[in-house]
Amino acid sequence: MKKTTFLVAAVLSASLISGRLYAQDSIAQSDLAGTRPVRATASATSSSGAPFINEAAASSVSVRAIKDFKTRFTKAADEKWSLMDKGFCAYFTQDGRKVRAYYDTRGHWQASIKYCDETQLPHFIRDVVRRTYYDLAITFVNIIEVPDHTAYLVHLEDKKTLKIVRVNEDGEMEVMNDLIKLN
Repeated sequence: MKKTTFLVAAVLSASLISGRLYAQDSIAQSDLAGTRPVRATASATSSSGAPFINEAAASSVSVRAIKDFKTRFTKAADEKWSLMDKGFCAYFTQDGRKVRAYYDTRGHWQASIKYCDETQLPHFIRDVVRRTYYDLAITFVNIIEVPDHTAYLVHLEDKKTLKIVRVNEDGEMEVMNDLIKLN
């Protein structure tokens, strides 16, 4: 079970690192499979009144995925769906956070990635990281949720160092990346 959790976290962290490279360029940003999201149209709206996917793409997204999305992410706004090789991805904003939700081809929820800052970390996780890396600033946080597990990728930085630390629900830490900045 630990191997599976670690594998999922490693794959998602690799995708997050590559996805963060385009954080400032919304036009060039794409999902993990390299496809563009389906743009929302005013003709189709979700139950909250927010734009949903266009009618042409609605037939390709699993009804089960849409139903699960609406129940799991009730406060979602500005959702956009994209098709991937092995399922679907929904991009949206929830409580001021950017979130991605991944579904398989049958519409089963696989994972969610929330992009946030230090203030949105659970206090226990923040305390564990701060006690070990008290001299580094927390610049960015990814909260990765998979069925039955949650992992936190904490991006730390100072003048000379960049670190990405994975912390699980029990407070166990693992350094994923440890980089030295060049002057």
